[in-house]
Amino acid sequence: MRLTRREFNRLSTLGGIALMDESVKTDRILHPQSAAAADNGLPGISTEPAAETQEAPETQEKDAVRVAIVKTANRGEGVARAVALLGEMDFSGKDVYLKCSYNSPDPFPATTHPDALGATVRMLRGKGADGVTLVERSGMGRTRDVLEKLHVLTALEALDVSFRPLDELAAGEWLHFEPAGSHWQKGIAFPRFLTGDKCFVQLCNLKTHRFGGGFSASLKNSIGLIAKYASATESGSAEKTGKAPNRGWNYMKDLHSSPDQEKMIAEANQVYAPGLIVMDAVEVFVAGGPERGETAAPEIIAASRDRVALDAVGFAILQYAGARIGGADHIFEQAQIKRAAELNIGVDSPEKISIVSDDNTGELLAKRLEGMIAKH
Repeated sequence: MRLTRREFNRLSTLGGIALMDESVKTDRILHPQSAAAADNGLPGISTEPAAETQEAPETQEKDAVRVAIVKTANRGEGVARAVALLGEMDFSGKDVYLKCSYNSPDPFPATTHPDALGATVRMLRGKGADGVTLVERSGMGRTRDVLEKLHVLTALEALDVSFRPLDELAAGEWLHFEPAGSHWQKGIAFPRFLTGDKCFVQLCNLKTHRFGGGFSASLKNSIGLIAKYASATESGSAEKTGKAPNRGWNYMKDLHSSPDQEKMIAEANQVYAPGLIVMDAVEVFVAGGPERGETAAPEIIAASRDRVALDAVGFAILQYAGARIGGADHIFEQAQIKRAAELNIGVDSPEKISIVSDDNTGELLAKRLEGMIAKH
């Protein structure tokens, strides 16, 4: 059997060791990149670079979805390398709606690191994006206030990125949806201007979540796109189902008080489909979260076109970093991931995920994570 370049490098390395509506204009990132801890307590994997940079490897299976990982603490380099590993990606002439993570006025890993924001915007512009608009609804405070406290508004102005705080939308700017097989009592509301053929990119963090859901990655980050409260003039599928909520209905209370919270997180992801998701796992919460907790530093940037595949890899990264998340013996039995797979939001098995990297360190980590995802 002919070996791919990926397999050749992996086997060679293993052989050696036998003996990862209105816009507010915006700027350049003002915060310096935080230095990675010299000793982060994570399982040891060499961080020496390979002698040469590999080309994007071929997927191992016909239907496999790529998840790219780069073992680095340099977000500028990591975002560019991870996205390149996914193959050709062109945003020419597109207006990109960017969903980051600004749930609270707390620093990374609670919220998006400024270097990751800058790296992602530069990557999009380098691939031809006409405009970039940040869309966000914070959960722990008024969105504009949260971003102002984090100095994000200044950063956005320097980056020439527009900003749409979703909690400032007028009542008529929300559209009601009843997701398929929904556990949401009254469905959900999604911004009307984001429906249709829109170009979405998501930049998520990776962390445990003590308020429910088990962990937070791309699926959970999507909750920041839906309304907190129902307005009086929502229209949509509820007109047919009779589930239209009364004005003031608290969608987030419905979510956080439900025993089916993890399933509801997955179900909310049916209303949109990002074309690219980047995950910043340079540092993660391994206990607590979402706004504070115990941290570890895996020093990984990951990317994929598939939310389920990326979150499965993210779950494995959390385990690799020392997190203990109960609820499932197998990653694809974790309730968020299982429900999202059932709804065809992404892949439905570990065999359909191909973890790729561009150096020997990343390849070793990819093999380790693949084993964790496949473990029953």
